[in-house]
Amino acid sequence: MAPEKKSKLKQKPKPNTAARDWIIRGVVFGGLAILLVLALQEFLTKRAATGTVDAWRAAMKAKAVDADFTKSEFSKIAVQGRPTVVSGPAETNSYSAKTVETYTWSGIFRRYEAKVYIGLGTDPTIEAIIVPGSEAEPLQ
Repeated sequence: MAPEKKSKLKQKPKPNTAARDWIIRGVVFGGLAILLVLALQEFLTKRAATGTVDAWRAAMKAKAVDADFTKSEFSKIAVQGRPTVVSGPAETNSYSAKTVETYTWSGIFRRYEAKVYIGLGTDPTIEAIIVPGSEAEPLQ
């Protein structure tokens, strides 16, 4: 009987791994869900910025060559998302712009910016829309 008691003492009980497996799965899926939400937020911010700029550029191109694209027409175009708008004097530029409005969409990882150069007058013309990394789109 002595050898049987030793074999029973050496055997360790099998741990219950089912609960631990569910905890690990929950942590992994929770982490993936957080990454998905962050990526979706960044995608929607970029989409809002590019959609707004594309709408502005399409409206500029739809105007006749000799017609001016004015601030009142520009204001009618819906801005997507919630950008921060900062208006200030235009730096030295090749356009006849007096002011510049900087629209900034802040994502989690990046900031998307568009500068709109505005001319002089009671209903000033939009001179150009500039997005970093692309060519300026002047009206002329």
